[in-house]
Amino acid sequence: MNYEVEVQFEPVYELLNSVHTFICRKSYKKIDLGQAWAVETRNMLSKELLNLLDETELNNDWKTLNLLIYQCPCKESVESVLDWIEGLTVGEIYETLSEFVTVFPAQMEAFRGKMLFLLREWNAQYFSQQKPEVTRRLQGHADQKKEELKALAPEDFINQTTNGFYFNPIDGLEKLILIPQFHFQPANIIYHYGKITICHYSARISLAEEEELSPFMYRTIRSLGEKSRLRILQSLSGERKTFTEIVKDAGISKGIVHDHIFNLRCAGLLYAYIDGENVTTYSLRLDGLHKMNEQLLDYLK
Repeated sequence: MNYEVEVQFEPVYELLNSVHTFICRKSYKKIDLGQAWAVETRNMLSKELLNLLDETELNNDWKTLNLLIYQCPCKESVESVLDWIEGLTVGEIYETLSEFVTVFPAQMEAFRGKMLFLLREWNAQYFSQQKPEVTRRLQGHADQKKEELKALAPEDFINQTTNGFYFNPIDGLEKLILIPQFHFQPANIIYHYGKITICHYSARISLAEEEELSPFMYRTIRSLGEKSRLRILQSLSGERKTFTEIVKDAGISKGIVHDHIFNLRCAGLLYAYIDGENVTTYSLRLDGLHKMNEQLLDYLK
């Protein structure tokens, strides 16, 4: 592996992920927080903020915002990051980003103003109103992962932390930044910027009582209750395949296969091999099955 691996967490990252989760309406039925969270959150927000959120897209401008926030040298608080962005000249913003990207927002000043208003209002109306338990747990998770990184081979650490991701060492990639997130669980968010790749991965944090069945273990068990998914797993035993090859072997529609792969991936039963931001191939991840068996036996005992 010819790139470094780093774990980071600051509250501003979860602020971004919570906005991403709200904007990504097509994922409401797939995320752990569900449609009910979106409805409850919408009722908390002003009409002006809702209109802005409704017109905001998860496009290259949003990707650029994530890079700009990553570049901030003072991420101690949400306010310190937003104040830093506001204090930059347009020229300094270009300079900050140009090391990693060549495509920029069409109107940088308008882009900056819109994003600052959106994030400040989201922080005031939603994020700062939430219980600190989520950010506390994410910080603790990140601290634990930093210690694990010292003891594990990078490939093993990435596999265990992301529940089955493998980031191919493509030309130019120098650093992989892993950031735990809660709001978009069980999915992940990946941004590639040439030299660096940022992966906001599902930290698999549950706020349920400890004695309850873990939603992550339940997801794994439930993911096996479908014959088509079992056939997909069987076809990937000992062999890496592209999505197109999996569809051909499964003999069902691309949409259904996509949903099956999403469920199997989130359950930790697949390896996903990634070039930049794109998954190129999948293979069976037996570690996920072994871990499910161990957790299930522990739970039953």
